[in-house]
Amino acid sequence: MPEKKGSNMRKLHFGTTAAVSALALTASLTMAGAAFGQASGVSDPGPRAGTPALLPLKGLNAFNVGDLTTAEQAALAANPGLFSISSTGPGEIEMFNAGANFFTETVSVVPAGVPGHINDAPPGDVSGGGLGPSFNANSCLVCHASPIEGGASGTVNPQVKLATLDGAHNTVPPFISTNGPIREARLISANTNNGVLSGDVFGLFVIAGRSDAPGCTATQTNWPQQVAANNVIFRIPINTFGDGLVEMTSDEAFETDSAAVASSASTNGITTGSFNHNGNTGTIAHFGWKAQNVSLLLFAGEAYNVEQGVTNDLFPNERHFEQANCLFNPLPEDSENLLTTTPTTPSGFAFADLASDITQFAFFMRLSAVPAPAAQTAATSQGESEFISVGCSDCHIVSHVTASSIYTSQSNVTYFPFSDFALHDMGTGLEDQVSQGQANGLQFRSAPLWGVGQRTFFLHDGRTNNLVTAIEDHKSSGSEANTVINNFNKLSATNQQDIIAFLRTL
Repeated sequence: MPEKKGSNMRKLHFGTTAAVSALALTASLTMAGAAFGQASGVSDPGPRAGTPALLPLKGLNAFNVGDLTTAEQAALAANPGLFSISSTGPGEIEMFNAGANFFTETVSVVPAGVPGHINDAPPGDVSGGGLGPSFNANSCLVCHASPIEGGASGTVNPQVKLATLDGAHNTVPPFISTNGPIREARLISANTNNGVLSGDVFGLFVIAGRSDAPGCTATQTNWPQQVAANNVIFRIPINTFGDGLVEMTSDEAFETDSAAVASSASTNGITTGSFNHNGNTGTIAHFGWKAQNVSLLLFAGEAYNVEQGVTNDLFPNERHFEQANCLFNPLPEDSENLLTTTPTTPSGFAFADLASDITQFAFFMRLSAVPAPAAQTAATSQGESEFISVGCSDCHIVSHVTASSIYTSQSNVTYFPFSDFALHDMGTGLEDQVSQGQANGLQFRSAPLWGVGQRTFFLHDGRTNNLVTAIEDHKSSGSEANTVINNFNKLSATNQQDIIAFLRTL
């Protein structure tokens, strides 16, 4: 078929209604996806074979992940491709390696014998401190381990074991299961905000009972009660691969690329998409389900505070509903490290002695390579053509080009995230009643589709592991995607299957 103007079509020739019961939502929609696949003859083959994690993650099953050993540090320095780095200029390998080291670190309530700053654990130390008082994870790897470090949810959810790790007294929430998606939970209405719409993330667990939190009496949220009251909504993690290219793309490029598909989008009932702008600078924000974070550093700082409970230079205070008798560390728990002695670490890791954890998380994400797609076949090539023809690419714009960047190999790069990074009204079926920045409760950023071929769970709340269901759930009252989904449903079963096969190559 001829290429549509503005579609940036590429050829991969390489070689709730909101406030529904959490349990009912997950179960009913997963079953609906299975039924659709059986009725139409279209099915999701599931994640394609993943890229193995070439660097062993110590204690991954128990999630007591330690820092890298000296031998592992040497292996990283000798072969930075272990973590699939995108830039290898002077200093960038060292920054990436240091960031990878901290990305795999486990956080305890108090540091485990770490000299110097409370949460800056140089290579060789066991862990940093600052966990809690409430939390969802004790390491970046809890949420970002599949198919390799920096990814998203895998097939085993480590949050189950975190409930009682180190003596904690938590019970596992009813929407968390060993084989289910990793989730954070938000309360639609919360007493901390006088009963009005809240949307705040409430930690799944608290540190009470842990051996490193003596005297803490924090109370875990009564999750069964909140689920019964239809007061819980979810978010699942998304992969961070290639995000440095997104960060290095100008606002003008995003606006131009959206304008290029405006005519096609209008025909399909889609607005050009409104960007979530920073309230002070007016610049476009890109990261998060609602595109609420304008930079990877802000994304890292917010996640550290919300998901692990670690205060930092961007979020220096414990969250407003935390109990005072569970505060064990001076604030902020993570900051730029003030050295009082000459660094003794190898020169390649001197950066780790100085930079905060969140700075190093940002470098790891910023320099991570894009997801590697699979080779195309005749069927998947046809699937890409159909993907564009039915209008999916009006929101999931195929490609963008970066601006000039200080990072090696990131200037004027064409990359293929399959997203416009703009906000769209997804209707009552996907609304979550959460406003973030200029995004309202009906809007979501077009989720980048690169890496979707190896994803296990889909949509913002992880309600399904079936791509066919994920596509169908774009259709509901008020959704901008309704015409596109109608176009998809008019295709033959063979062409629908080709689209699914194409998506699994990404």
